Amino acid sequence: MENMVITNDINKASLWKAILKNHNFILLAILAGLMIIGGFFVPALVQKDNLLNVLRLAAIVGLAAIGSTVVLLVGEIDLSIGSIMSLSLVTGGLMVGYGSGPALVVTCLTGVLLGIINGLLVTRLKINSLMVTLGTMSIFGGLANVVTRGQSIFLYDLPFYLWLGRGQIAGIPVPIILFLLVGMVLSIFLMFTKTGKEIYFTGGNKRAAWISGININKIKLMAYGVAGLTAAMAGPLLSSQTNRITPIQGTGFELSAIAVAVLGGTSLIGGKGTIIGTVLGAIMFQLLLNVLTLSGVGTYMEQVLKGFLLIVIVVVYQVIDKPRR
Repeated sequence: MENMVITNDINKASLWKAILKNHNFILLAILAGLMIIGGFFVPALVQKDNLLNVLRLAAIVGLAAIGSTVVLLVGEIDLSIGSIMSLSLVTGGLMVGYGSGPALVVTCLTGVLLGIINGLLVTRLKINSLMVTLGTMSIFGGLANVVTRGQSIFLYDLPFYLWLGRGQIAGIPVPIILFLLVGMVLSIFLMFTKTGKEIYFTGGNKRAAWISGININKIKLMAYGVAGLTAAMAGPLLSSQTNRITPIQGTGFELSAIAVAVLGGTSLIGGKGTIIGTVLGAIMFQLLLNVLTLSGVGTYMEQVLKGFLLIVIVVVYQVIDKPRR
């Protein structure tokens, strides 16, 4: 009898230890605490309309972050996410005269193409991904201004395009549904397919992955293609909020996307992270920004705090990942 009690105590201790090591559980606990405490001091935080708006904005940055997550998982980085979003948007914007369908298709195809360009530069020329995407960030961003001559493209008579960013299905904003669907598909892909496992293996131990016969270049190229696609998908959700496309619409999204991915538990050195974590990270990130906004913090100070938050997140996870280095 005594042995059974001891065994039960050990099992309970092991269970709690496993729960506390689960990053997604920790994120959920922090989210719940943030809403309870934040709602007490700022009641507007937990109002239905505000929460839906938080989730809508989280969906936009979250889509971009999902792509960043896949790139980080293979041990690389993409600083051009925001510029890909901008250039994809304006390229698709050239097709708005032909309707929503052609504009959206061209937007997504442009994103994939730009992502593949990044992937080719990293894999074929063997250039450090940080330097490559820092360069393409400037190139793609500059081209977005060249294409539009710095002017905005207004979205008139495009009901479906605007519905993607503003519409609802059963009371749930379309961006949230799209974000969760993309997240679910990619999560299943990473967890249950051979290629998904190869993505983790590549980021976790490149040499071992190469020895085992994994085509590392192909895996990385695919990761950058996915990042380009999700960045492009996030674009119309953003532009439809303002009823226009601008050549600087994606500015700053690259850092927010990386911050969200890392906040969600994705390692900066590869091989560790989940899409579910990134989804939760996006919600927490946007909720924190919303708390600042409702607290009356100015836009400029919000930028300062966003940068500070990014540094804190990176430092924390550098410490966590230290044993793996």
